[in-house]
Amino acid sequence: MLPQSLSSLADSTFIGPALRALLCSAYLWSGVSKLFDFSGTAAHFSRRFGLPFPRTATAATIFIQLTGSAMVITGWMTWLGAISLALFTIAATVVAYPFWKMSGIDRARNIETFLEHVGLAAAFILLVWPLKSIP
Repeated sequence: MLPQSLSSLADSTFIGPALRALLCSAYLWSGVSKLFDFSGTAAHFSRRFGLPFPRTATAATIFIQLTGSAMVITGWMTWLGAISLALFTIAATVVAYPFWKMSGIDRARNIETFLEHVGLAAAFILLVWPLKSIP
């Protein structure tokens, strides 16, 4: 017997939007907190990641996190929001958690966080992948 597909995520009653909001919760929190501390976030992006245009990177991050989340939660162009969040997550994860440059406990912690983020990106792809059922 095959398990049910991910159809509950597409449900238009309370369950679907609630599950999609939970999936996006980290992005909502992150986007809103960056919005309220834009200058601090830009300084952090410059200092920690050495980004050449930290204010542009901050604005793009906030836009993708909040707009992508809104699209996924409301079901409007879900595929675009989900793919945007997945690609953003992979790119940000490569920049923020370069475990391949580390050793010891720092490497282990960054590998774990890197893989958690990759799993989250995969969840967004699964949201829009044309599944019939999950074997």
